[in-house]
Amino acid sequence: MDILKKCKDKRLCVAISGGVDSTALLHYLKSKEKVYGYTLCAVHCEHGIRGEESLADKAFTENFCKDLQVPLYVFSENCPFRAQQEKTSLETTARNFRYECFAALIENGKADYIATAHHKNDEAETVLFRLARGASLTGARGMTVENGYMLRPFLAWTRADILAYAKENGLAYCEDSTNYETDATRNKLRLRVLPLLEEAVPGAAENLARFASLAAEDDGLLYRLSERLIRETEAGYLVAFEKEKSLFSRAALQVMKRLGVERDYTALHVESAFLLQGKERGAHIDLPQGIVAEKTKEGVSFSLVEETEVFAVQGAGTPVTEMCFDGGRYEVKLFFSPTETEGKTLRVDRDKLPPNAVFRFRQEGDMFKPFGGGTKSLKKFLNEREIPVRERAALPLIAEADGHMVYVVCGEEICDDVKVTKDTQSVLYIAIRKK
Repeated sequence: MDILKKCKDKRLCVAISGGVDSTALLHYLKSKEKVYGYTLCAVHCEHGIRGEESLADKAFTENFCKDLQVPLYVFSENCPFRAQQEKTSLETTARNFRYECFAALIENGKADYIATAHHKNDEAETVLFRLARGASLTGARGMTVENGYMLRPFLAWTRADILAYAKENGLAYCEDSTNYETDATRNKLRLRVLPLLEEAVPGAAENLARFASLAAEDDGLLYRLSERLIRETEAGYLVAFEKEKSLFSRAALQVMKRLGVERDYTALHVESAFLLQGKERGAHIDLPQGIVAEKTKEGVSFSLVEETEVFAVQGAGTPVTEMCFDGGRYEVKLFFSPTETEGKTLRVDRDKLPPNAVFRFRQEGDMFKPFGGGTKSLKKFLNEREIPVRERAALPLIAEADGHMVYVVCGEEICDDVKVTKDTQSVLYIAIRKK
């Protein structure tokens, strides 16, 4: 498997439920551990859904990993209770829980990649499900062998291939009784629709998976072509005029993602942005999460509306002689000793701060000289630091009360003019925490 070549000298963690697919995957990857040079471990997520049956799956997984001499990480959650609290479906809650577990292993340095046992029949099911819900070409792409730190080594295998492998190697495995319940849409497709489709059109599942692969190739090309339409601006991004909806729409989706919108948009939002091209200059629409799309001379601009209400927070303009500043979203505290600090802390030479320095928020025209020198606009500095646009208006500053020079971007950087040197007599520690 080519995907496994990139795992050399890496920590590969297999998500195992105890079912035949994941059990076969762990066994297969264990047999290839020396061939590809990775270090194998496994993770089991116990959802608290099926009571004793779920605990039995956990026990089986622990014993199986012990027999294979594969380290196992186990996470447990009461997903039914969590779904009720979060007002989400049980299926969604369980999926979110699993991906939180995977992310925790990556973030804590326990694994470099997570391998799941998705296979060709899962791919067909996903594509059919998305097409039935009216997916675009992007949605029809289905799954990929690699997605960030997620790997799917079995994606080219069919369910029959996996069952044959399990039988050939004498593998025991668990049966999840919920897989045979038809309450969930996915189960209906798997148990009812796909078997009938396969009966009517032999090879249907494999053909759906092949279609997903072809869709991914075409969609990838369109996304690459749409990149030429995008230009970063001071306020956000500009998408140049383009009569081909397939290109403009993909460019718009990319800039919305860069501005922080991942899922809340609809096809109508993208369509409305495309239609702005035919409106008069200055015409605009509101998009999710505070994004505004506006027709300009050169195309359609996408920018986030600043959270101006944060500027009205009581205490804005507070002199730095005060030892605490309540900035609404953030709280800043000043200390004269590093042992007292809390949260993310910067330090400055207290005597170099001008007498009129105050806590305040961003203003048009603000300038900043980052540590190391080189004066630039505060906006340019924030862009370079990739501070999310929606966070910038809420970020407390120490700056001139009646000017535009910023001395400290709390939690991020200090001005070169107030840095601590060997001649510093009084050090001021500036700590920030999110409330």
